[in-house]
Amino acid sequence: MTSEQHAAADDRCGICAMIARLSAGEFPDAIAELPRSWLILGDAQLYRGYCVILAKRHAREMHALPRGEAHELLDELMAVGKAIERVAKPLKLNYECLGNQEPHVHWHVFPRYSDDQMRLEPVWTRPAAERRRPLPDDERQALIAALQAELRTLLPAARLI
Repeated sequence: MTSEQHAAADDRCGICAMIARLSAGEFPDAIAELPRSWLILGDAQLYRGYCVILAKRHAREMHALPRGEAHELLDELMAVGKAIERVAKPLKLNYECLGNQEPHVHWHVFPRYSDDQMRLEPVWTRPAAERRRPLPDDERQALIAALQAELRTLLPAARLI
């Protein structure tokens, strides 16, 4: 997507607007720019290691992407999952590509832990005030650095931020 197309989509899409901020270096929780996506640390750090992958191309649905691009995007998703697993050591990872509120292809990757009383429930059933837990700055920076180190080995094409 060209910068002109992103600028036009910014008015309609919150994720396109976020990508514009990422491209300008104005997003504090950016982790990496991947060939087909951006990776950010999510705001629900009750699930330590929670990340969001934002497709660079504006598309409402996966099937709307060119086939090869969609496959590359899924490869990036798998590498991100592996990086989160290595760093956060969760019991399980949950992957969600919803788009009901933001109609732009993106994934939420939630690490789930054995000590979570609601581990068998979807994360969205927990009140937002509980799950949206920020990390202290030093922990947040250390988590981002650890994820970047794993991505460096898993996706050499990643541009770490």
